[in-house]
Amino acid sequence: MDAQKKKALSKRQRAAAVIIIAVTMLITYALIALAATPARYNIEAGDVSPATITAPREIVDKVSTEEAVAKAKAAVSPVYRIDESVTASVEQGISGFFDSLDNVAQFLKKEYVKAGVEAGGEQSEIEKNYDASKIEWEKFITPEMKSRIRIVTGDLLMPDSAIFAIAAKDSGFISSLKGNILGVTAISLDGGIIQQRLQAEKDGIKREIANMYSDPDLQYIAFYPVGKYLQANMLYDAEATNAAMEEAAQSVQQVKYKANQTVVTEGEVVSKAQLEVLKEIGIVGTDEDKTLYVGMFLFTATAFILYAMYLLQFEGDTAAETRKLMMLCTIIIVTVAIAVPLARLDNRLIPAYFGSMLACVLVSRRSAVALSVLLSFLAAALCSPQSGLMSVTALRTLLIACAGSLASVFSLYRPGYRASLIYSGLVAGAAGAALAVVCDMTGASWVSTDAVLIDCAFALGSGLLGGVLAIGTQPLWEAAFKVSTPAKLVELSDPNHPLLKRLIVEAPGTYYHSVLTANLAEAGADAVGADALLCRVGAYYHDIGKLKDPGFFKENQKNGNPHDTMDPRESAKIITQHLTYGAELAKKYKLPREVQKIITQHHGDATVPYFFHRAKEAGLPTEDPVFWYKGTKPSTKESAVVMLADCVEAAVKSLDDQGIENIKDMVSSIIRIKYNEGQLDDCPLGRKELNALAKAFTGVYEGAFHERIKYPQQEATDA
Repeated sequence: MDAQKKKALSKRQRAAAVIIIAVTMLITYALIALAATPARYNIEAGDVSPATITAPREIVDKVSTEEAVAKAKAAVSPVYRIDESVTASVEQGISGFFDSLDNVAQFLKKEYVKAGVEAGGEQSEIEKNYDASKIEWEKFITPEMKSRIRIVTGDLLMPDSAIFAIAAKDSGFISSLKGNILGVTAISLDGGIIQQRLQAEKDGIKREIANMYSDPDLQYIAFYPVGKYLQANMLYDAEATNAAMEEAAQSVQQVKYKANQTVVTEGEVVSKAQLEVLKEIGIVGTDEDKTLYVGMFLFTATAFILYAMYLLQFEGDTAAETRKLMMLCTIIIVTVAIAVPLARLDNRLIPAYFGSMLACVLVSRRSAVALSVLLSFLAAALCSPQSGLMSVTALRTLLIACAGSLASVFSLYRPGYRASLIYSGLVAGAAGAALAVVCDMTGASWVSTDAVLIDCAFALGSGLLGGVLAIGTQPLWEAAFKVSTPAKLVELSDPNHPLLKRLIVEAPGTYYHSVLTANLAEAGADAVGADALLCRVGAYYHDIGKLKDPGFFKENQKNGNPHDTMDPRESAKIITQHLTYGAELAKKYKLPREVQKIITQHHGDATVPYFFHRAKEAGLPTEDPVFWYKGTKPSTKESAVVMLADCVEAAVKSLDDQGIENIKDMVSSIIRIKYNEGQLDDCPLGRKELNALAKAFTGVYEGAFHERIKYPQQEATDA
C-alpha cells in the first residue's frame, strides 16, 4: 500500500487499447506518407544532370565553404602562453635545492663544533674561529654524513667531491650561488620555453654556469637543480589557437545557393560540390519509394509501440477508459493532419503544441507529457522528408517541438481559464525559440542574425497558433467526448447552477456541509497530487441526493430528529437512497462522468454505522443489505479524497471539544478506519499519501479555528 496502486487492465481492455493505438498508428502513417520526398535522382559526381534542379530553400555549398574554412584555419599559427605556475614551480624547486645546501652547511658546522667540544675544546672558541674553507672535510665527513647530505639535497648521486666543495662554502656563498642561478634561469623563463627548446635552454644555462664558475664541482652543484627542475613554461594554448582558427573561419563568407537558384542545369556535369548540395536538398538516391516509406513506417510504428507500452504500464487508468484513449488518439490524428500542410509551407511551423495543450486540458498533465514526446517525434518525421529522419533538420525539429510542447504542458497551471491557453502557447513559443537559438548557435560555426530572428518568429508563431486552436476547438472536444475540462468544472462551481441553488434553498445544511467538505477536499487533493478542482466540484455535488427528503439528514434538521421514532432499517434505507437519487440527478443535469463517479463512490460500500449499531442494539438482523451503501469503493484519488473529506467534516462537527489536538486525532482515526475497512483498496492512495492527507485536513482546521483577540468593547461587555 505504500507504493502507488495501479489498476490492472483486463485482457479485453488491453486488447481494445492495442487495437485503438494500432489503428491510430496506421492513420498517422498514411498522413505522414503524404509528406514523402519528391522524385529523387541517381546522380554521382561526374555524371550528367538529367534535369535542371533548383534549390527549394537557401542551401549552403558545404564543400566549397569547408574548403575555404580549412584554408583559413591552416593559415593560423599556433598560439602559446606562459604558464606562471610552471615558472613558480621551477623557481621554487631551484630555491629549495639551494636552501637545502645552506642547511647542509649549517649541519656540518654543528657537527664540527660538536666534535671539537667532545675533543675538549671550548664551544665559543670553536665557533669563533670556524672557517669552513680551512677544514679538511675529506677527513671529517663520514659516510653517514654523506648519505644524509645526499638525502637532504635530493641528489642521491652527488659525488663526494661536490659534497666536499659545498662543505667548504659558507651561507653567503651559497646565497650568492642561488641568486646567480635563479637569475640565469629567470632570463630563460621570462622569454618562454617551449618543450621542443627545453634541452637547448638547459645546455645554454650550463654554458653560462661554466663561464661563471671554473670549479667542476661547483658547476655540478649549480647546474643540478636546473637540470632537475627546469621545465617548458611556454605551453600550447589549444583554446586560444582554436579561437584564432574559429575567428579566421568566421571571416570566411559562406558559399550559398539562394532559394530557387539553379544548382545544376540539364546536361551539365555534376561536380562534387554540386552533388553535396543535391544531397542536402534530398533528391539524390535510388529506391526512394521502398526505403523511404519502409523507414517511415518503422519509425512511426516504433514511436507508437513505445507510447503504447508507456500507456499500458504507467497509465493503466487512461488505457482502460476507452473514451480517454480515443480522445488522445484523435488528438494525435488531428494534430498530424494539421501538420502535413503546415510542413509543406514551412517545416518550422509546429502544431505539436496544440496537441499537447489539448491533452493537458482534456485528459491530464501526465498524459500530455507522454503525448508531447510522441508528437515531437512525429513532427520530426513530418518536417524532414527531404533531409531524412536522422538529419540535422529532424533533430532540430524534435528538440524544438519537445521543448515547446513540454513547456506548454508545465506552464498550463490554470487550465480552467481559456486565457491561460494563450499564455501557455506563448511560453511554448518562447521555449521553442530558445531551443532554436541554441540549435542555430551550436549547429554551425557561423550564425546569421536574420536567420535566428526568423526561426524565433516561427517558434513563437507556432506556440500562439497552438493556443488559439486549442481555445477555438475546446468546446468541440468537450461536446464530442463529454469530457469534464477545467473550464467545465469552473462553470459547475458557480453557486447559480440549478442544483446548487436548490441545495441552498431546500437543504442549506447540506450545502454548508458540502462547501466545508470542498475546502477540505481541495487541500487534500493538493497534498496528494490529485485534481484539486475536480475534488472541489465533486464535493459540491456529492450530496445532491439529499434533495430528496432533506429533513431526514442531520445537518438540515431544526425541530427534532424523525429517525428517533423510526425503525433503523427504514432510516438506513432513506439514508442510503441519497446515493441513488444523487446519481439520477447527476445524469439528469448532465454532470461530467468524473463528478458522477464521486457521487456514487463517496460512501464506498460501507455500512451506515449509526443505524447499523441501533439495529444491533435492538436485536434486529444486521445482515440486511439495507444497512450497506449501494455504491462502489473509490477508484480514483479524487473519489477517495472526497470520501475522506466528507467523513472528516461530519466527524469533526460532532466533537464536543473542537481543539486542534482532538481534531487531529479524529482525522487520523477516520482515515485509519476507512483504510482498515478496505474502502481505499481500489484507489491509488498509499500510506504516505494518507499521512499527507491527514496533515492537509488538520491544516484546514488550524486555519479555521485560530484564536482571535477580544476588542475593547467586547472585553467591557464580558466584564
